[in-house]
Amino acid sequence: MNPPSVATISSRRTRAVEGCGGRGRRIAAALLTLATIGAAAPVAYPPDSVLLLVAPWCAPCHAELARLDAIAAAARPLAVRVFAVEDNVRARAMLRGVPEARRWSPPEGEARRARADALARAPGLPFSLATDSAGRVCAGQGGGLDAARTAALVATCRAR
Repeated sequence: MNPPSVATISSRRTRAVEGCGGRGRRIAAALLTLATIGAAAPVAYPPDSVLLLVAPWCAPCHAELARLDAIAAAARPLAVRVFAVEDNVRARAMLRGVPEARRWSPPEGEARRARADALARAPGLPFSLATDSAGRVCAGQGGGLDAARTAALVATCRAR
């Protein structure tokens, strides 16, 4: 005989199914709230920037990097930074062709969170984020950038 899939309504069974009583629930809720508060801090992206999210397996990302000078010219006054959403040998090899001044690495200990946040904003790669003077994301653009699309991205950011 199989046990019922839904617990019967009795205080004893409810506690067995849910795991704890009123005091335990309050403590668990408080701990969850504290954990959520710490996790809610926004990622510190570079201010006044267009951030190109790239990965070594993304062919359009390589094409976008080939147009980096034109993208940077169209992005002015914002700086252009390249952010590899993976941290492996192939990603580091991909970034070797990018000038050091155009690369962005998250602050120490923030790389995993920054990559997760950036990828959560991107439906696919390549994807670009524009940031305001406080480093908050003010616009996003899917697909590879060229000069015209970069200018539109910067205009969208400035309009906010």
